Amino acid sequence: MVENERERDNIEPEAARGIERVNGFSDAVFAVAITLLILTVVVPEVSDIGQLRQELLDMWPKFTGFLISFAIIGSFWIGHHAMFGYLRRCTRTLLWINLLLLMFIVLLPFSTDLMSEYNGSELAVIFYDLNMIAVTLALSFLWWYASYRDRLVDQSLHPAVRRHLLLNYLSMSLVFAASAAVALFNIPASQYLYLALIPCGQFLNRRVRKETA
Repeated sequence: MVENERERDNIEPEAARGIERVNGFSDAVFAVAITLLILTVVVPEVSDIGQLRQELLDMWPKFTGFLISFAIIGSFWIGHHAMFGYLRRCTRTLLWINLLLLMFIVLLPFSTDLMSEYNGSELAVIFYDLNMIAVTLALSFLWWYASYRDRLVDQSLHPAVRRHLLLNYLSMSLVFAASAAVALFNIPASQYLYLALIPCGQFLNRRVRKETA
């Protein structure tokens, strides 16, 4: 009995260090991706200072893409950070799923630049939406595997919290899927659909607070 307890005590710190390493690596990737976003906004070169105002106005699509992607990647990072806060151990499969997620994260600066540069192209907007769908589905898969498939989280975690995180990521996938569909007919309207992420998140947050109260 005593030997089992000692063995468990030795395993838990090792598992915690493994989670910290994965989380630290993931944080670094998120930080690089979110920093690269600003590199898509290049300072304009003008021969006449009077042209600077118009040049900055012409760059508004790039600023818009930067702000949207910065906020969304930030929310992905917050969700990922919260998710790993619930983990008690990790497996090789979890590491591969996490790498899949990070692959789609590092693609976001490219898809953001593509959408900003070719703002009138439905293909560019749909590519961006597909990138976002891939990220949110990877987050959903990561949480499903950790909390339902292989029980890598604390067993005392409230079932409502498990459902909340999964529904949150899946609802984001639906918003981006709707945006991609609308982009086939109306590109500006499809981008306004991103605002639906706010009420969806608020609704799900209120729901989980009621269920865990």
